[in-house]
Amino acid sequence: MMLKVLAIVLVLTTGATASRAADAPADMVLIPAGPFLMGATPEEQQSVLAFGWHGPMRDRVHFLVQYSGPQHSIHLDPFYIDTHEVTNQRYRAFVDATGHRAPTFWHDPRQLADDTQPVVGVSWQDAHAFCAWQGKRLPTEAEWEKAARGTDGRRYPWGQEWDAARLHTADTIAGKPLENFAVWTTWQRGMSAGIETARPAAVGSYPSGASPYGVLDMAGNVWEWVADWYEPEYYASAPARNPIGPERGEAKVLRGGGWDVPK
Repeated sequence: MMLKVLAIVLVLTTGATASRAADAPADMVLIPAGPFLMGATPEEQQSVLAFGWHGPMRDRVHFLVQYSGPQHSIHLDPFYIDTHEVTNQRYRAFVDATGHRAPTFWHDPRQLADDTQPVVGVSWQDAHAFCAWQGKRLPTEAEWEKAARGTDGRRYPWGQEWDAARLHTADTIAGKPLENFAVWTTWQRGMSAGIETARPAAVGSYPSGASPYGVLDMAGNVWEWVADWYEPEYYASAPARNPIGPERGEAKVLRGGGWDVPK
């Protein structure tokens, strides 16, 4: 079975002091105040369902897609966000300084611990603790999405059309489009014996996949935690300004994508 990457931290400062791009802390960018379009359109939802999902995965994907819309306008205050996913090197400094639990994958024989790779196998609590140690916080889901897609409603960080050369994903590793669920699962089975050749890329390896604000790896490579609890119908009742997610829930939200998943 293919190794599953869990999640990576993406951090930002509190928005209260964010105002000028020139004042951005090192390795962070300003996401200016204003509205943007959040959520999926019916066409985007249908394109995901058309992949031909089967089995338990089909039910899960259909459920998530059902509640990924409607697309709606959200206004956010300004904030700064990291331009790169958090590397093992950065996270190791946190572990060394605090004695916090090290990710399990650092001890894995497949070695997902290269300094330049994004840290994986961290829980939401781990991510929250790392952010607090740096004097930052996790982005809300709305902040993450604006940083990823900008204000024009684009489907991908770089634009409207899919381009496997702009991100690290299963299609990129396979060197060909994995056009449906059956083709993808066949590829997964074939990769199982050679997992050492398929792993997260060094952060920032795909500069052409940058978002309109210059944030990298928002699609592909590894998933990212955000601050929000997950609630299927939250979009329907979310405030139009600075939504922070439901007050409680059973699971936290992941955004982005992974190196072992397809388009």
